[in-house]
Amino acid sequence: MRNFLSSRIAVLKIVAFVIGIMMMIFTMGDAIKIWKKDFGKIYEKGRTDYAQDELITGKIEYVIGTVATLESTQTVCGIPVKKQLTPYYLCLITNDENNGEDNYYVLVHATNKDTIKTMDSLVIHALEHAGEKVTSSTEHVALELKAKPIPDDVMDYTMKYLQSGGTSEREIKELLADYMLEEQDFSTARFMPLFGFIIAAIPLLMFIVSRKRARAYKNSRTHYVNQGPANNFSAPPSNAGGEPMRRYSAQAYETHTYPRGYNADNSQQEPSAEMDSIDTSNLKL
Repeated sequence: MRNFLSSRIAVLKIVAFVIGIMMMIFTMGDAIKIWKKDFGKIYEKGRTDYAQDELITGKIEYVIGTVATLESTQTVCGIPVKKQLTPYYLCLITNDENNGEDNYYVLVHATNKDTIKTMDSLVIHALEHAGEKVTSSTEHVALELKAKPIPDDVMDYTMKYLQSGGTSEREIKELLADYMLEEQDFSTARFMPLFGFIIAAIPLLMFIVSRKRARAYKNSRTHYVNQGPANNFSAPPSNAGGEPMRRYSAQAYETHTYPRGYNADNSQQEPSAEMDSIDTSNLKL
């Protein structure tokens, strides 16, 4: 179980490191542009002047209506916990006398709830009042945007929306901008590479600390001793005094070696003659 948890934690560290690196790579370009304030102005551009992934700022004054709505679901461990609806608005960009461009339509994907509320208040149903002067009902809304390709489904809904008002397909292509504009938060986007760096640095620091702790633990359990000459336990012990050393005395050795003790042969005697004087008359032989 412990090895299983350790392997899962290691996998999570690797995933977090990879996510952090990817965040740094894919957000660095936008962050640099934002810090340098390298973005275009919406009212300085014509219908064909937008470039993919270009950062745009500007004011939206005229909202024709909502052509599509994106439903996104937020999940936690695979369980849906929150749904969010973000509309695609068809907006009218009026002619700027300075650049000499004609009016055109552009799709704006609003993602912030406050922006959605403001954009809803700007809807003016111009198609239902053909020939009338286009006016906005409230003040304009300032947006931070990014140019992106129009999704196929959204393009289909936009075509149906405009065709329902009597606009032909050819006229729609001549009036609709080549790219749509998606709402961004520049104040957050400028720090996204830093967030990615932090996400990647945390597992890296944890790995370095764990390696140092493992090395310190290993060193604390390792003891080094002086490697002197090996003792020869088969050699007899040395005698500093020069006297021969014996484990047993010679007498004790002989006593425990010869049968019946030391000088056992010399100690054997003939039976005493006094044995003959024993009275055996009472014995019944």
